[in-house]
Amino acid sequence: MLNLTGPEFDLANVVHAVLADCEHRRRAITGELAAPLQESVRQKLVSIRAAYDEANGNAEYWSVIENEVMHTALPQYLPAAERQNRLERNNYDVWRGGDLAARAAFAFLGLTIGGIIVALPFIPIFEDAFAFLLAFCGWFYPELKKMLHDFSYTRRLNSITKEAARYQRLSMGQYLTASSLDRILTSGHDQIEKRR
Repeated sequence: MLNLTGPEFDLANVVHAVLADCEHRRRAITGELAAPLQESVRQKLVSIRAAYDEANGNAEYWSVIENEVMHTALPQYLPAAERQNRLERNNYDVWRGGDLAARAAFAFLGLTIGGIIVALPFIPIFEDAFAFLLAFCGWFYPELKKMLHDFSYTRRLNSITKEAARYQRLSMGQYLTASSLDRILTSGHDQIEKRR
């Protein structure tokens, strides 16, 4: 399907706007995410549709966009969002929430494991400070775990948007026939005439 209204209504840009709106609301939702986020997506699509209609967009193209957002992007987003919400509410499943005692225990465990590794003759580590490096990492284990989970979640959201862009590039405009292009251009011209 051909988009004649401009790049702001490309599938990837619409998916990005919808996911950004969902992310803004996700942390405030307690319990089940699916129903409130689906409603949020519908509201966002209504506001984007209003701008699309003002730009004299094609109704067929919009139905494809809406279908892709609701039935492809959203089902990919919801499980990742539910997992991220659970992790954030549980302090990323870090023992005791990463309080001072837990950090001290992680640091001591890192120092112990590092000392054992340095002492073993068949592991070629020549720097005794390796044990202190592991202790340092143990102290910051809660932040490291949070950073890795957040990075993975962000990559997942970016991959949904990239896949939408790839889908539009490869599928939505590739098999456009002359008659369907003529129909799109005619309907766009008719919509402009109606508004005058």
